[in-house]
Amino acid sequence: MSKRRAIACLGASLAMFFASCASPMQQQAEEKLREELLAQHRDFLRATAGATSVQVSQPQSDVDAEFSPQRREQLERMGGPKAYVNQKFVIGADLAGDIDAKTVSLSLQRCIELSVKNNLDARVASIQPAISQTRVTQAQAAFDPEFFARATDTNLDTPRPPTLSSVNDAFGTQKSDTQELTTGIRKQFSTGGEVTIQTQMTKKFEDPSFFRVNRYYEANAAVTLKQPLLRKFGSDVANAEIYLAQNAQAQAVADFKKQLMATVADTEAAYWDLAFARHRLLIQQRLLERTVEDRDRLRARAGVDASPLRLAEASAFVELRKGDVIRASNEVRSNSDKLKRLINDPQLPLSGETLIVPLDWPVDDAVTFNLLDAVTTALKHRPELQRLLLEIRDAGIRLRVADNLRLPDLSVEGTVRYNGLGLDTVGDAYDNLGDAKFIDYILTGQFSMPLGNRAAEALMDQRKLERRAAVESYKRGAQQVLLDVKDTLRSLDALYKLVRTGRAGRIAASDNLRVIQEQEDAGVALTPEFLLDQKLNAQQRLADAETSEARSLADYNTALARFHQAQGTLLMRSGIDFKDAPAGDDALTHDKVDVLGLDALWGGRVEKNVKSESAVSP
Repeated sequence: MSKRRAIACLGASLAMFFASCASPMQQQAEEKLREELLAQHRDFLRATAGATSVQVSQPQSDVDAEFSPQRREQLERMGGPKAYVNQKFVIGADLAGDIDAKTVSLSLQRCIELSVKNNLDARVASIQPAISQTRVTQAQAAFDPEFFARATDTNLDTPRPPTLSSVNDAFGTQKSDTQELTTGIRKQFSTGGEVTIQTQMTKKFEDPSFFRVNRYYEANAAVTLKQPLLRKFGSDVANAEIYLAQNAQAQAVADFKKQLMATVADTEAAYWDLAFARHRLLIQQRLLERTVEDRDRLRARAGVDASPLRLAEASAFVELRKGDVIRASNEVRSNSDKLKRLINDPQLPLSGETLIVPLDWPVDDAVTFNLLDAVTTALKHRPELQRLLLEIRDAGIRLRVADNLRLPDLSVEGTVRYNGLGLDTVGDAYDNLGDAKFIDYILTGQFSMPLGNRAAEALMDQRKLERRAAVESYKRGAQQVLLDVKDTLRSLDALYKLVRTGRAGRIAASDNLRVIQEQEDAGVALTPEFLLDQKLNAQQRLADAETSEARSLADYNTALARFHQAQGTLLMRSGIDFKDAPAGDDALTHDKVDVLGLDALWGGRVEKNVKSESAVSP
């Protein structure tokens, strides 16, 4: 991908992102922000514009050209993975006291599938988008129509002063009985206004009455419209909580993707750690067997030339190597449990003592990468950056609301009410209402403005600072993404070199032990110096070299997963389809990746920067 193409892709992406959340009044500010973020991306890409595709390489070693193919085959049988094909694996009693270890063999791909499906950290993260969706529904429900009803029954007995026609000066009384029922529907609008449609039925009794009758019925039907004209006016303010809830759901999905990638990467790391631990145990067991054999030979020479001091030294070697076997056995069980916790398979409970046996062995295939493509891909697909963009959007929404709240509170309310009256029944009152002879028109205006308006201005300043902090957080996150990509690439290169040097060191150590064994077969005197100072030390050097090679190989395969995690493409590499779907297993399928629609927003495709035929790629 060229520098110009990458910048154009990032520019279009940022333009689409901010256009989706900016009102016309905010377009200029959003454009400045977009240019600011794009400038940072441009700086990143400018520094890597001249990068070419690079393949990790291994240094040449003198050992590679020193031995013939026949000799190398012989040395491979003495040390290294091929030397342990038929080696019996002995791990000892488990926590249940069972000597015969129960095992289950799993491939790396199967472990990844199980962890994606069952891992508890991933499952907790997968629930959060569904929780966030309920908050979206709650925010949207503010615009649902609301039915209301109110009933009152008022019975008054009010004393009155004497009238002119009173016979004496005694106080009179005014009795009234009013029964009222109001029902209606109200609904809020996205403009910030509210409409109410209601009807009211009233039955009145008065004694004495100023009218010819003391009992009558009233009915009315009214429509009231309330609308703010300045403060709290407009869809930006009215829908702000919906937009924030939708962003929160998108952030939860990004967090879920991040957790899922971490789970997959941790599963791969645990798988290769377990493969290494099992191989290390085989190495230590063979080293112990060789040491015991040479100690017994030395004991046979106790009456010839083996002093008690040398015999004690040989026994010490044996005990030290027994300790190494115990530690290696414990590491196997511990790493197996770590992998079981990650995959969380109900048929393979963590509480059980069944051991996982890796079916795959780490490989050392070279990979090819391009720094420009790797950085561009990471800037597009890292869920952390997607989340930080959404936080900028949140800050922009809150800023627009705060800007609106600085305005005066100016609102109008208008009511149109139809009235009716009946003397016998409520139905008569509604019949009279239907004639539309008695109509009320009520118009109310209201204005208020805090003197100084300090609270609203301070809130506006707060939102501006929060917006600036969100932008700086995104810049910091982009820097961290760039650092992650470069660190993982350097680790890949260094570990690939360490694999070659570890293999060369193991072959050289194997040849050293071969020479000593040939001397022994030729009849060299089995003196304590020969057995302890030469042969046992050569065996130890070979075991150390085998361990170093296996460790580097496992770390290299783990680094491959970490590199894809740094790019944000680990799920695709693992064949996992991540979609903006409800929580649960339905959110995960295979062979296609589309997160929140941001894949298209960032350019529509994922750059395949790492090309490898390695079996490590599930």
